[in-house]
Amino acid sequence: MKGTVVKRGKKYAICYYIGKNARGKWMQKWESGYLTKREAERALRSRIEAVETSFSSNLSCSTVCSFLNYWLDNYCAQNLAPNTLRGYRTNVEKHICPIIGEILLVKLTPKHIQDLYSELLRRGLSGTSVRYVHNNLHKAFDYGVKLQALPRNPAEMVTPPRAERFEANTLTPTEVVRLLETSRGTEVFWPILLAVSLGLRRGEVLALRWKDVDLDARQVFIRHSARCENLDVFTISETKTKSSRRLLCLPAYVADALRTRRELLEERRRELGATYNEQDLVCFRETGTPFTSNALRHQYLKALDQAGLPAIRFHDLRHTFANAMLGASVPEKVVSAVLGHSGIQVTMDTYSHVNTAMQEKAVETMDKILNNLC
Repeated sequence: MKGTVVKRGKKYAICYYIGKNARGKWMQKWESGYLTKREAERALRSRIEAVETSFSSNLSCSTVCSFLNYWLDNYCAQNLAPNTLRGYRTNVEKHICPIIGEILLVKLTPKHIQDLYSELLRRGLSGTSVRYVHNNLHKAFDYGVKLQALPRNPAEMVTPPRAERFEANTLTPTEVVRLLETSRGTEVFWPILLAVSLGLRRGEVLALRWKDVDLDARQVFIRHSARCENLDVFTISETKTKSSRRLLCLPAYVADALRTRRELLEERRRELGATYNEQDLVCFRETGTPFTSNALRHQYLKALDQAGLPAIRFHDLRHTFANAMLGASVPEKVVSAVLGHSGIQVTMDTYSHVNTAMQEKAVETMDKILNNLC
C-alpha cells in the first residue's frame, strides 16, 4: 500500500490507499489536522500498516475481484515475469472481474466458476483462452488456501473446456530463403535470421547481446528475454524458466553473417561513440535504439508482403524451425532442448502433426523391408 503527506495551509493531511473496489480501482482515504509533517508521516505509516494487516488477515471477507488484485500485487508482481504478470492481470480485469468479481470470496461456489467459463465461451473466447483463465483462478485460489482465506480451492471442482488443437503456420524451406533474401539489408533481417535459424522466441531475439555470442566457438548463450512494448519500458530480464536458459550452436552461415555484422558495428561505434547501441544488442534499429514490439511487427509484416508470403506471426518462425528439425528426423529430445521447452511432452504435443509425418516415413521404411518377404 502507498500514501502521501500534503500540506494544507498551516497543517498537514495524509492520503492513503485502502484497497481496490470490485472494478479493480484503488480507493483513497484522507485525514487532516496534523500540526507537523513528522506527526503526519507517523500517522501515515500507522494507517498503512493497519490497512495491510487488516486486509491480509480478512481476505475471505473481500470480493473475488479484491482478492485477485491482492494476489496480483502481493504474489504475482514479486514472483512472475513481466509478460506473465501482464497476461494474468488482463484475464482478471477483462474476463473474471466483470462477471464474478463482486461475489464475496466466502460465497464463491464451483457453479459460479463453471458459469463463468460458459459465459466466456458464449462471448466468443476460445476453449484454449478459457483454460488460461482457469489456470489463473486455480493458482490464485491455491494462494488463498495457503493464506487460510479459503478452506479449499473451488477451481478444483470445475471442468474447464477442452483446448483447441494447435496448428502452427509455418514456412517451407523455399519460403524461408525468399524471406531472408527479401529482408537482407534491412533492420528486420537479423531478428528474422535468428528466429528461423535458432528457434528463438521474440523476447530472446531482442534481448540477445554480443557478450552472449561466441563466434569462435560458434555458440550463443540464451539467458535473457526482453520486454519491448515501447522504448520507455524496454527491459531485459532473466528467462522465465530454467529450461529456457540454454547454449545453442550457430549454423556456419549465421556465424559468418554475425561476424561481418559485429565488425561493421564496431566501426560505427568508433565513429558515433559508446552511446550508440549502448545496450550492446545484436538486433536493434539503425538509430541505435532497441526494437519495440510494434516496430518489429510492422517491418516483419512488410518483409512478408514484399516476399509474397502469408502474414504469419513472428512466433511462427520458431515453429518453422521446429518443423524443419523434426522433419529432418532430429530426435525430439534434442529439438525440445534447443527450443527451451520444459519437457519433451510439450514438444510432442505442440508438433504432433510433424510426429505423425515422421511415423509415416517409418512405416514406408518398414513396408520396403516387408516387401522382400515371399
